Amino acid sequence: MTSGQHDQAQATEAARGSSKVSGFLQEPLAQGIIDGIVGPRLKRTFADAVRWFPMINRAHLVMLVEQGLIEPAIAGRLLLHIAALEAEGPAAFELDPEREDPWFNYEAELTRRAGPEAGRLHVARSRNDLKSTQDRLRARELGEAILRTCLDLRQTLLQRVRAEVDTIMPGYTHLQHAQPMTFGWYLLGVEAALARDANRIEDALKRMDECPLGAGAFAGTRLPINRERVAGLLGFSRAQPHPLDAVGNPDAVIELASVGTQLSMTIGRMSQDFYLWSTYEFGMLEFPDRVASTSSIMPQKKNLTVLENLKARPAALLGAMVTGITALRAVPFGHSQEVTVEAGRWLWEALEELRAMLPAASVVVECATPKKARMRDLVSANFATATAVADLLSTSYGLPFREAHHVTGRYVRLSMDGADPETALRSAYTEETGHVLQDIAPLLAEVLNPKCMLEATTGCGPNRAETIRLHGGAQSRLQADYRAAEIRHETQEASAKALALACEDLTRTSSTST
Repeated sequence: MTSGQHDQAQATEAARGSSKVSGFLQEPLAQGIIDGIVGPRLKRTFADAVRWFPMINRAHLVMLVEQGLIEPAIAGRLLLHIAALEAEGPAAFELDPEREDPWFNYEAELTRRAGPEAGRLHVARSRNDLKSTQDRLRARELGEAILRTCLDLRQTLLQRVRAEVDTIMPGYTHLQHAQPMTFGWYLLGVEAALARDANRIEDALKRMDECPLGAGAFAGTRLPINRERVAGLLGFSRAQPHPLDAVGNPDAVIELASVGTQLSMTIGRMSQDFYLWSTYEFGMLEFPDRVASTSSIMPQKKNLTVLENLKARPAALLGAMVTGITALRAVPFGHSQEVTVEAGRWLWEALEELRAMLPAASVVVECATPKKARMRDLVSANFATATAVADLLSTSYGLPFREAHHVTGRYVRLSMDGADPETALRSAYTEETGHVLQDIAPLLAEVLNPKCMLEATTGCGPNRAETIRLHGGAQSRLQADYRAAEIRHETQEASAKALALACEDLTRTSSTST
């Protein structure tokens, strides 16, 4: 379009009414609406939206040509302009809030460059299905990125498990000494929880693997489009079947936020343990200076603020998700600003921050160093082996477990009052049963040694053999999850390549025709 044609178009626009986007609306948006709502929203959302427009536009144009709805030469010329705008990025656009939203601003610049032909691009399409497709693509990319970092964290945990399989430490319930375990066993438990978190993300990715484009405003189109072709070019496995559902329900990002919150909660609970165990009072873990900060006034401070950030992440995600769900509460099932704008207002930012922060969790796991002497001291103190005493009183001396439990509890109390272990156990046994406990030395030698207690554990306990067995299964599952993610990536890469080749053919057609 020449400068004269552009001036004429602006004059025509002004003549037919004050609205820059409608021949029906006779007044421009009120300045208060522009300043308070539309303008800030346009600035906030344009850069992300314009990132997805080229991909969506290309797939739509290829399909329109194949369906005979647009001439190949026109499509080829439009593709050249789309490529130029993509290369220039957001700086190519002078945003005008009177044009309402990212798409109308994009279309205006495309029209300025391509002329009236740009209007052919939007045939058989609405901003509604365009926005839904944009959000699906963004959610898919975020979901895959978050999943990948989750898999990497699991890999880091499993690498540490083998190194710490014999590192004995106390386990806690209610934050009180409970029973002996190993640091490797603890890390393996965290990995098991993260494996389920990863599966939840995979499930969410399966459900969002449907393309909304072609749904129109909510009722499709009378034109003979091929929605499955567009879906394939965009790397989706299928078109979203119901057009109203496609534009009226942003559940992809809501679900991703839900599973992201679950994931961040698992990481946050691990971070809380590391936070406590690294304090002077616990003294079981230490971290290098590269993951610490300091105090502005107390020069001796080594603050693990990274753990505080990781612990706080579930709250940020939950707050964003509650805002999204509240925005959708009692909203009619269809397109509206609550659905397309307000519901995701904070969700996208929270999910992007989660993606950015997750690698820090792997760094923390990788460099968490157990202070083994301190762990041994703690696990040998405060009667962490008391459950083994009750077990052996029941199995070796024939006491019902509840009675053995009472004897052991009394033994602990007498020991705390100053009796030596053998005297305490004999006295407790006699007090509770009225009998004399014989041959007590072998029992005490076994149950008062945390290492012996661990190795005597059968089944699903934290012994070495069970840890190695579970580790092997976890490693196999992780490799399968990595492979599944790689297959999805390869599928999307193949779709992107097919789209690029189809566009190259059309641009050659355009060059030949001119």
